[in-house]
Amino acid sequence: MVRDREAMQLPQDSLAAMFGQREEFYRTILDSLAEGVLITDAESRILYVNRAMEEMTGCRKEEMVGQVSYELLAPRSRWPYMRKRLRDRLSGKDENYHNELVRKDGSVVWISVHATPYRNARNEIVGTIGTITRIDREKRLEMENAMLRDELRRDGQTTQIIGSSPAFQKVMEQVRMVAATCANVLILGESGTGKELIASAIHEQSDRSNKPFVRVNCASVPKDLFESEFFGHVRGAFTGAIKDRVGRFELARDGTLFLDEVGEIPLDLQAKLLRVIQEGQFERVGDDRTRTVNVRLICATNRDLEAEAKAGRFREDLYYRLSVFPINLPPLRERAEDIPPLAEHFLRRAAERLGMPTPRLTKEHLKQLSEYEWPGNVRELQNAIERAAILSRSDGNLRFALGHSPAKASGVPRAKTAHLPPHGESSLTELKRAELKLIEDALTKTNGKIYGPDGAAALLAMKPTTLTSRIRRQNLNRPTRGFPADMNGHL
Repeated sequence: MVRDREAMQLPQDSLAAMFGQREEFYRTILDSLAEGVLITDAESRILYVNRAMEEMTGCRKEEMVGQVSYELLAPRSRWPYMRKRLRDRLSGKDENYHNELVRKDGSVVWISVHATPYRNARNEIVGTIGTITRIDREKRLEMENAMLRDELRRDGQTTQIIGSSPAFQKVMEQVRMVAATCANVLILGESGTGKELIASAIHEQSDRSNKPFVRVNCASVPKDLFESEFFGHVRGAFTGAIKDRVGRFELARDGTLFLDEVGEIPLDLQAKLLRVIQEGQFERVGDDRTRTVNVRLICATNRDLEAEAKAGRFREDLYYRLSVFPINLPPLRERAEDIPPLAEHFLRRAAERLGMPTPRLTKEHLKQLSEYEWPGNVRELQNAIERAAILSRSDGNLRFALGHSPAKASGVPRAKTAHLPPHGESSLTELKRAELKLIEDALTKTNGKIYGPDGAAALLAMKPTTLTSRIRRQNLNRPTRGFPADMNGHL
């Protein structure tokens, strides 16, 4: 019995000896943790960080202690939200959230934060203890998922194509014919004719409809990032490659890859693209591993790609591989019968987004719309309808300012001029304010989420990449949930 008591006493004596040097003991324990630990005072000034936080931030303890935590580690656009969170914690609220952390070298990583207020001997809240974990991989997968959900159109809505004119019905017959095959398709047509909509229709009517439909606008990809955009890269492959990245061919595995403005692909990359088409094989940038994919290609261009190939500006062998089944999409001026139903459709959608009754399209309106040349095609028609709907909120009357020399009346092609609202500069200012208000309202309703069927882009019926560029242009502060750090989608 005496021996048992002595054996039980030994661990207690050892603990007592440890707690005699308790500060060193506590620091050793905290520095051994894989999670970062950040302790701040009531003004969010850093009092202590452990070794994991030094590794996570790239800063030494001496550089961090005394600094305001969010001003040192968070993007400036997030500071107002961090100050609000600080007020919540000082009222006694625990928090779990994801945030972007800016490292010393300027790179950004995603972190998960659990923040807990702590109290002094008088039971007063005097600061926060935060435990922090890096979640780069999880966030990358989440964002790729959100992008794919947006691409897949799995929100229960099907592609709505409007048009009953003979010219357009011929196109739809070609869509039905080629959708049942695995042939590569080249869609030819002017800007704004709806090439992406036709590509989506081919995918949805094919046996790949339950697989990814991934889009790339080749005109928006910087020349030196094409290879990474298509095939992905591994960490360290080039300056700025701070993590592995999945390319669009892998994202579209077993599905459809839509390359819009395919004529913009640099010549030096076209050989690699040809190899993927012929062999289904590629390597990520900086990687030796050969990967295999099965992807159907649908491409689109407003150029004469055959002439480009003959002039040596586009590989002739690649052109023939892409244009197995060409589809020529007619401009809106050659399918005037489709203008009234398209106008009605766009007007209903605009009114729904604006939360207003649908204005009435009169015979005079339809005559005006049908006689106009529409150099921007369906896209210009949609923009004109939305602009008129916004401006009609004051008095309920639609007004279209489309120029004064319709080509159909004179038989002479009309010059492509800018179309200003009737009141000039003041109307443009009003339109910009209205656009800003619509974006702010959508971001508020979706808590800052942009991608996905429940995001702000879907609410505004625009592409997420278009919305993110407008947010940056307007310099809006908003939550970053669902918002990739790189607008080109480089995750």
